[in-house]
Amino acid sequence: MQYGEDMRETDLRVVKTQENIRDSFLQCLVEYGFLEMTVKNITEKARINRSTFYKHYADKYDLRDRYVDDVIADFVEHLDVHFIGLPRITVENYYGDLRACLEAFRKRQEEYLILWGHNLQERNVFEEMIDRGVHKLVAEFERAPDISMRKRQYYSLYARLFLGNMMVSVRWWFTEGQQVDADEFTKLMILHMTDGIFPTLKYNM
Repeated sequence: MQYGEDMRETDLRVVKTQENIRDSFLQCLVEYGFLEMTVKNITEKARINRSTFYKHYADKYDLRDRYVDDVIADFVEHLDVHFIGLPRITVENYYGDLRACLEAFRKRQEEYLILWGHNLQERNVFEEMIDRGVHKLVAEFERAPDISMRKRQYYSLYARLFLGNMMVSVRWWFTEGQQVDADEFTKLMILHMTDGIFPTLKYNM
């Protein structure tokens, strides 16, 4: 029993150390930018020694890649695709799923905005989110029984149109649309999906 408790405490310490390093990475990204930041900057911000950093990451590039990969994996996990299986999308049958998806994104709003807004050298987080989301949507299109296989050549186009619109909308919500609450934004997104952007602007809002 004692051995198991010690292992859990060790695992918790590792998780907390990695979270501390990643939080410090974000702070240094804002303060110095990725190209100019050093491991020393990160360790000073995290109040750890260099040996502790190197127990977890090979260098700042390894830290960047593993952090970004985790953020994108979490994004893809929470990206909702249930609407593809619905016979018809309505506020009544899709609001809950989409609201949960958008709320999950909003919990990481500060991280997203920092990662989207800085040059990470060879990593474009915004575009990578769209690319990974497209793969998830296309896989769901291929499983949908009511989508014609003749349209398979267009799957990636439809997926990219949807993800592009969604991600631009979410970025607007996090920056210019902060006065719009989650309820209103969720309903607006559903109207965009069902009625189209221009009709929503002219008639539904």
